[in-house]
Amino acid sequence: MDLKKVNKKSNSPSSNVNMDEAFLTQLVNCLPMGAMVVNTDAQILFANNQLSEILGYEDSELIGMNIDSLLPAQFKANHTHLMSQFFVNPRKRLMGEGRELFASQKNGKQIPIEIGLNPIHGQQELVLATLVDISQRLRANNMFQRSIQAAPHGVLVVDQAGIIQAVNQSLCKSFGYSEVELLDKKMEMLLPQRYQGHHSALRHSFHLEPSVRSMGVGRDLTALHKDGKEFPVEVGLSPFINTNDEDMVFVSLLDITERKRMETELKENNTSLKEFTYVASHDLRSPLRGISNLIEWIKEDLGTTTAEVEYNLTRINERIQKMETLIDNLLAYARAGKAAPDTQVIDMHKLISNVTELLNLPAGMKLHKDIQLDTIVTAWTPLETVVRNLLSNAIKHHNCEEGTIEISCVAENTLCHITVTDDGPGIPPEAYERIFSLFQTTSDNKLSSGIGLSISRRLAQAHGGRISVSSNEPQKGSTFHVWWPRFARKENL
Repeated sequence: MDLKKVNKKSNSPSSNVNMDEAFLTQLVNCLPMGAMVVNTDAQILFANNQLSEILGYEDSELIGMNIDSLLPAQFKANHTHLMSQFFVNPRKRLMGEGRELFASQKNGKQIPIEIGLNPIHGQQELVLATLVDISQRLRANNMFQRSIQAAPHGVLVVDQAGIIQAVNQSLCKSFGYSEVELLDKKMEMLLPQRYQGHHSALRHSFHLEPSVRSMGVGRDLTALHKDGKEFPVEVGLSPFINTNDEDMVFVSLLDITERKRMETELKENNTSLKEFTYVASHDLRSPLRGISNLIEWIKEDLGTTTAEVEYNLTRINERIQKMETLIDNLLAYARAGKAAPDTQVIDMHKLISNVTELLNLPAGMKLHKDIQLDTIVTAWTPLETVVRNLLSNAIKHHNCEEGTIEISCVAENTLCHITVTDDGPGIPPEAYERIFSLFQTTSDNKLSSGIGLSISRRLAQAHGGRISVSSNEPQKGSTFHVWWPRFARKENL
């Protein structure tokens, strides 16, 4: 492009520059962003179609316009001075680096922009100004920032050098720092001292083969709080490239202190339960068998006894049997806390029929079934045990010779909802939770061990379900509700 020939005699923009105007127009129109050629008087000599579309003007309206007309009012006052400074030492650069720039469209709307300045040296000094509407980029960036802040776990964005570029409030809360204290700092400040030495090498190897993955798989990772204390974390890494084509890493961090504490407590409880199970099955049973044998030997030694002695020996045997039953119940409760691994497709009609066929249903008692769910995928025995316990309780604790028991089964989202309803004496609301505790019952029935509901709740929870009770209103009686997963789930196996 030859810009050396300039006609200074004419003031009209169309003849101000004596050059191949068609070539210049074609060149400017080929640029993928808005572009214009401006002289030292801030007058637009040429503008491409992209610029017209961005600013909402016709092409002819821009030619000859003073560039100040495209500026918001707050930028106009100082623009003439800034433009004079540029032409004193013209060089290729971005305009207003580090500042937010805006342009005014024809309709008065202001849009955020980036402007590149490219001097054209010739008999007359000109500048090719390229303009990019960055509204979509800013919207995307704002959405990205809002997504980071809305994340329920800690998030930080780190560049290739390990410098923290963005954090959210969840992360600040986890570490005890403010956002200002973390931005533009090395991320090693969040690591225990023993990790800091080799973290740079690990970061470098990650950038050589970036991938979405968890950090430190199979290892117990800890982070460093501001107060100097370490806490357990889970870390996910997601590489991405920002708008400046820089390699960045999106780091999600979850403080798992509470989970670790619960896991430790659960492990301790399970250990205690295993120890108890061992004691119950060995150390308690053996003495009971010994006592039972002694009673038999005493009977043999005494031969014929008085009615009073016989009565007392019988009472001792009964207590021994009750103690053995108690041990059996405790062992059953302990085993109920484990999920059965043998899942299968279960026909709910068949399962409930199997249970009802074995029930000792009194002559005056009626049983109604409403099964609206055909199959679920779970372990047979635990679910059958729960259904049997609930139906047996409804019969055993009924206070009349005649009554009605209903069992229904429907699908609720991913759960199977089973209800067992009776028209018996009912359960007072203050006992709703107590009846699910070990050896608790609201009935005077001596056959009740007070453990059936405890086992039922433990089985339901172990397999990802739950159980509760409610009163029938306005009818009498109670309804037990069981929600049981319809599909096999990994966390329940």
